[in-house]
Amino acid sequence: MNAARGFTLLELLIGMTLLGFILALLFGGFRLAANSWDAVETRIERTNDEQLARALVRRLLAQMQPVHWKKALNVPIAFIGEQGVLRALAPLTGQAGAGGLRLIELGREDEEATATDKGLLRLVLRQAPVRYDVENFASGLGDAKSYLVLGNLDAVEFSYFGPEKRGEPPRWQDAWTNQEQLPQLVRVRLKSREGGWSDLVVAPMVGATGCNWDAFQKRCR
Repeated sequence: MNAARGFTLLELLIGMTLLGFILALLFGGFRLAANSWDAVETRIERTNDEQLARALVRRLLAQMQPVHWKKALNVPIAFIGEQGVLRALAPLTGQAGAGGLRLIELGREDEEATATDKGLLRLVLRQAPVRYDVENFASGLGDAKSYLVLGNLDAVEFSYFGPEKRGEPPRWQDAWTNQEQLPQLVRVRLKSREGGWSDLVVAPMVGATGCNWDAFQKRCR
């Protein structure tokens, strides 16, 4: 009877080489699939964060109230609008105070610089109780803590639509100087390296054309 024929050294080396190629291809495929999954999850999370941020900003801007600040000279509207920051009075659900009315600030801050992400910005929210005994309504912010709304941004810009003075035609402005009324529209421009972002344009629900706000009745009078 003939003895069973075994593998030669050359056949064994060829088999191991082919097995190595197959394992390398399988590992590469698994790694590509894992990276693709992570990228999709990151994109979905980023999209959700953007939607939540836009909803929060839209609600705050839409509910701004045109309170005339009686402690200040000429009793101006309690609103400050600049290209990099916006301060106003708006209700925050669950906050203490009359009807939840709070002093809010939406503004841009620099991200913590890293070796790869330098010059990035973030949109933050600060809020504090309204102090009616101060001359400057925004002084109540003091050392209020900043809450991240959205990060990793290349640009955060506010602009305002309305008349610069009474009787003038409305136009877009980088800073709001009309102390008699809120702007008719507020535009928030957010830009990131990912692209595909649209401007957020919000109209305040009350006071865009000037009114005396009745805090009890929640309406202009």
